[in-house]
Amino acid sequence: MHATTEIELEAGTTAAKSARRALTYEQAFAEIAGEDPRPLLVLRECAVCNGTDNALLSRSAENERTFLLARWFHCVKLPVDVLQDEHPYRKLFPGGSSEHLFLSTRDGSKRIALEGERSRTELWSAMIEVLSADYESNPERQVKDIQRVFDRLDTVDQRVAETQTRFDELLETEGENSSKLKKTRQKLSALQRDRDALLEEARAAGDKLTLRNKGTPVAATSERT
Repeated sequence: MHATTEIELEAGTTAAKSARRALTYEQAFAEIAGEDPRPLLVLRECAVCNGTDNALLSRSAENERTFLLARWFHCVKLPVDVLQDEHPYRKLFPGGSSEHLFLSTRDGSKRIALEGERSRTELWSAMIEVLSADYESNPERQVKDIQRVFDRLDTVDQRVAETQTRFDELLETEGENSSKLKKTRQKLSALQRDRDALLEEARAAGDKLTLRNKGTPVAATSERT
């Protein structure tokens, strides 16, 4: 049986290493989908624009929405040489296509290819379209709920940073026995509790999405060579 090695990467992605035998499109699709019931977000590494995959899934402020949507996908990263004719996953890019990213429903019935010149709005729209096909609830609503929590979290984080700076100043100027230091420490602890509560609220909002169908991927029962 053909096998691949999967490696856990930053931001929950999976890298699929080169295998020994070529696969059909259906077999390759079933291979990368594995046992994960979520829709697929497939990134192709590129020697010219190396690092764009990490930028896509980074947790920077301007990329927060992308990261939130990506958590509901099974993210797979394919190697640079995947476009070589002999590579086992070459047929994942049919008709000579070579997009850097494609999105697909779990069963392969919907596939959206995206090139590097895409806008964030186009990417989000495509992600929502695929998620809506595989999930029962509306992912857009969940993202908005989480975004509101993160906006509140930004405010708390700023207050934590300011209070921590104040605490350090008092420790240096007035010492550990300062009454002001004690009050500032209590304030800092309360803010940290608020922050933890907001993070839990964001996680809970994300957990509300339910997969519509946990069936097998396209041609998963096909005989493999």
